[in-house]
Amino acid sequence: MSLIKDLSKEKKQIDVQIKKITKARLNDRTSSSWNSLRSLKKKKLALKDKIASIAKTH
Repeated sequence: MSLIKDLSKEKKQIDVQIKKITKARLNDRTSSSWNSLRSLKKKKLALKDKIASIAKTH
């Protein structure tokens, strides 16, 4: 269970980073901010899938 908790904490940290970048993108519309936002969202989805697969097996 601690693995699921660790992954959940990491996902929440990524959520916070996504919110910060989204706020910054209101004024900063550069491609670098878009790339970082997109990569964070991909990481978040990968973590979400990993958590779901681990939870399903337990």
